[in-house]
Amino acid sequence: MASSCAVQVKLELGHRAQVRKKPTVEGFTHDWMVFVRGPEHSNIQHFVEKVVFHLHESFPRPKRVCKDPPYKVEESGYAGFILPIEVYFKNKVFTTNSKNYG
Repeated sequence: MASSCAVQVKLELGHRAQVRKKPTVEGFTHDWMVFVRGPEHSNIQHFVEKVVFHLHESFPRPKRVCKDPPYKVEESGYAGFILPIEVYFKNKVFTTNSKNYG
């Protein structure tokens, strides 16, 4: 007899951006962070294999892979861009819709 088990994992996807007091030498005017985490900072490590952040191609290493928490990327920049995020669960992949951060 086959049995099935369903697990629901809630995730928070978000970002923060802050205007720099002075632009960097490269002309970056903002410091920013994008993240995937559990609600109220709950532990999602047992369910998440990795999170892949696809930054704009102008960034060094635009494909950022986080295999351990915290699942986040911190950078500096000057413009907004589409930032696709892929969340790989330990049993299958879930891809979020593209989000415009900036």
